[in-house]
Amino acid sequence: MFEIDEHLLSQILAIGLIVLLIVVLIGYIITAIFSKIMFDIFGVKAGLAFIPYYNTYRIYKEYKGRVWKKNWGIAYIITFVIPMAVIGGLVFALINSPITSDRFYEENAMTLISGLILLIIGALIITVFNFIMLFIMYLPILDTKGRRIVLYIQAGLTVLSMFTAFIFEDNTILGNIFSIGQFVFSIVFMVVYFVAATDIRARVRSGKYVLQEKLDYNNLNSYEIDSILKARDRKLVVPAMYNGMDNYPMGDYPYPVNNYQPINNEEVNRIEYV
Repeated sequence: MFEIDEHLLSQILAIGLIVLLIVVLIGYIITAIFSKIMFDIFGVKAGLAFIPYYNTYRIYKEYKGRVWKKNWGIAYIITFVIPMAVIGGLVFALINSPITSDRFYEENAMTLISGLILLIIGALIITVFNFIMLFIMYLPILDTKGRRIVLYIQAGLTVLSMFTAFIFEDNTILGNIFSIGQFVFSIVFMVVYFVAATDIRARVRSGKYVLQEKLDYNNLNSYEIDSILKARDRKLVVPAMYNGMDNYPMGDYPYPVNNYQPINNEEVNRIEYV
């Protein structure tokens, strides 16, 4: 067995942990700011936007009955939060394990193997659902043709990134160029959805647009729910004139698609709930 320099390995783990914390912190800040904008649109208390994981879950929950039929927040918890918790627990266990050559491998062999398997499975699940969640999260606020094209490009790059190891197997230069290009476009995409969310918030506050009313599932069957949500074109807000079913293809139904009519900006801003 070869010897492992315990001090060197500890330093590598420490550096890796610092880099991970920086990435997590940046991701948290971006998510919190975006959630704050979205919570302003929904009328949810702003402070809740700074609770990790819950803020994203709450956005998916608010989409239910407005643009999507299901609460995709549950899928988010299962596919993102739980795997991250398992990976975090594994890293914590390794950090607190004695890092010496023979003893380290003997005592942590099964942990390392199990962790590697879980990491691979978790990465595959997260990658697949990340593609799906792109549309679930951002399609309702990207309500113009140009913005949706940016979403489609981002989704395409996400799919390609899953196969870069095979596509650019014989050309690492092209692989690196693709990775850089994908990173740059992800920043462009982030700017686009931030601008879109801010724009929607401004439209709602102006009173010219209103938030889609949540459907009452107790008074609708599954087919009716699907038809109404499809008629809404997956848009989170609509012009204030759209306050009933007469403006939609299914105008015979007695229940409104959107009966939320703010009188002024103050009324919109007063609506807060948990």
